[in-house]
Amino acid sequence: MIKYLVNRYRGWGIAKKTLIILLFVSIVPVMVIEIITCIIAANTIKKQMDILVESNMKLSQKGLEDFFSEYDSIIMSIYTENEYALKLEKLNVWDSRNYYLLKKQLEEDLENISYLHPEILGIAVVTQKKECILYDSITNSTMDSYCFPEKDKSWLAVTDETFHNTQTVYSNVINREEANGTKRNIIYLGHRIADINNYRQGTVGSILICLDETNIRETYSQENESEFNVSFLCDANGSILSSTRADLIGTGIFEEWEDCKEELFSQPELKIRQAVEAHQIMNNGFYSIYTKPVLKNQFVLVSLRDYREPLKDFKYIFEVIILLTILIIITSILIMIQFAGSLQVCVEKITSAMDRAYKGDYTVQIEHTWRDEFGKIARHFNHMVQKIDQSGKMEKEALLREKNAELKALEAQINPHFLYNTLDAINWMAIENEQFLISKMLKNLGSILRYSVHKSNGVVSVRSELDYLKQYIFLQQQRFSFSFHCIMDVDEEVLDLKMHKLLFQPLIENAIIHGFPGDNGQDMLTVSIRKMGDKHLVVQVEDNGKGMEGELVRELNHYDYSSGTIEGSIGVRNVIMRIKYYYGEEGHFFIESNDRGTKITAEILFEE
Repeated sequence: MIKYLVNRYRGWGIAKKTLIILLFVSIVPVMVIEIITCIIAANTIKKQMDILVESNMKLSQKGLEDFFSEYDSIIMSIYTENEYALKLEKLNVWDSRNYYLLKKQLEEDLENISYLHPEILGIAVVTQKKECILYDSITNSTMDSYCFPEKDKSWLAVTDETFHNTQTVYSNVINREEANGTKRNIIYLGHRIADINNYRQGTVGSILICLDETNIRETYSQENESEFNVSFLCDANGSILSSTRADLIGTGIFEEWEDCKEELFSQPELKIRQAVEAHQIMNNGFYSIYTKPVLKNQFVLVSLRDYREPLKDFKYIFEVIILLTILIIITSILIMIQFAGSLQVCVEKITSAMDRAYKGDYTVQIEHTWRDEFGKIARHFNHMVQKIDQSGKMEKEALLREKNAELKALEAQINPHFLYNTLDAINWMAIENEQFLISKMLKNLGSILRYSVHKSNGVVSVRSELDYLKQYIFLQQQRFSFSFHCIMDVDEEVLDLKMHKLLFQPLIENAIIHGFPGDNGQDMLTVSIRKMGDKHLVVQVEDNGKGMEGELVRELNHYDYSSGTIEGSIGVRNVIMRIKYYYGEEGHFFIESNDRGTKITAEILFEE
């Protein structure tokens, strides 16, 4: 019975098969669909949340990297500006003559930096004697400082650390109150200052920058931060420098691992989860932890995401899915019946046209207005049968042209043989009359004629092509009474390489006929051939003649050899077309010309 049904199914058309399959799929039990959908939906929500959070974490990571890099750039500009080091050297030895002047200059420099970076709360330069030269943006003063107060010199700890560290030093968070009662969480960035021209002298001072913690928080905090989501930035000592929850700022959550700080970032999720649970940062265990290292593990960005919020409406989604599934099944049955009917019409049109083409009717075309895959099949079928029809006609024409060409070739074989014999007879007459120059010219002309006629599209050695060009140039020099000189500059290593014959003679002829006489003194023609890379020859034909018109140069450099739209410069056009036919995209041709001459460069493939 099953075998019978399978055979019946195989014998049906594609439209009927599609209808049966779609109907079968649509009546799958609602509960199965519901369970699968719920599982997929839950996993999808989690996956999408993971993707979104991961994407936001990458952006936050980059934002923090850029944030710290900006201040590193400010510090480096001061560190590499040797003027700061020189001033500090003098201040360290208490040069009384220039002390107040140097101090004033440094204060003005620091004020300018604060003006350019208004987010900086304060900036200071500290000497070896712990004397602080500063500018405070909170108080707008170089004396009274919120960032570097005299009564609380905890910031000097950062200075001490910079004197023994070549990298930028970051302090813990310090909570400080302004005169108006406003409290801020601030962080210090410090770096040593040394004379870059005299490293042996060591550190001459340090630079300190005071920042508001909110500036750091703005680079990674997200719009959806709430009681269910917490983000914070901690350092390698486990101290939280910045957080979206104010109560976490400045706390240390990794005291339990004080003896193994080096391993802190080797398994960040595990360590942080244990710390979060120990400090009860999240009120439940249904959350995920995401981490990103910052500044090569100097800091780690942590994001805790609770799944309760995005999944609380999932119950309503579950109920809606049941109702939608029932509605979709009923609607699908009606749509599938209509779809199967239209599908059958499309298939019958295509198969009918294919049957006609199979019988040899290549004029058949499928008339349609479809824009789907069936339309694409119909368009390709119409194009294919047109191509087949055109190919058949072109094949017949090609056979006819081939027969005509064979007849013309047989006729043409008579003429060169006659010319060779005639030139040979004239040559002997010239010798008998002691006209040896004429004899040499006739001999060269005969060689050129044989070379040109015999396998004109063949491949010869560079040496053979040069011999031919020398004979041709000799005849042209005789013709024009040696009004021009020619230089052949050819590398020895290319002489035995192979190339297509008669390729560059039109360029030489074009230079002699159209380029000379020039207005630059003695007319000179230079032909050079070089090997480039493992498979290319570069051939250059250069003259100092009158040059070519700029419009013609542009047209030839962008010549469409397949259309052949340029009427003039037949010889140059012939060379371009042959290069493209022989070498395709591996062949290149370029002209440079002005009133001092023309240089034509061609790049072709060679054969060993």
